[in-house]
Amino acid sequence: MTDSISAQVKQVLVDTLDVDFRPGDIDDRLSLYSTTISLDSLTLLRLITELERVFGCEIDDEAVMSADLVDVGSLVELVLGQLDVAGVAMAQADPAGQGVPQ
Repeated sequence: MTDSISAQVKQVLVDTLDVDFRPGDIDDRLSLYSTTISLDSLTLLRLITELERVFGCEIDDEAVMSADLVDVGSLVELVLGQLDVAGVAMAQADPAGQGVPQ
């Protein structure tokens, strides 16, 4: 599951920031602030917004601010953490796993 999420995050990174990489060629240790990716506050906002859309979750602003986003791996960890939080919230809202009544 983690590998799948990592691949999806890297695909979003490539698509959103239009970097000249194939997602599978991106190393988790690649700096988000390298000349290749050149992340800044506006591109971070675009990237987070697209990750929220793709994964169907809200990435908490405080989580972004407290995350040490230095490389691709740290971005993947942020998304994994937010998906875990979303999964816990869904399980608490529907502990029987039968769907929340409409």
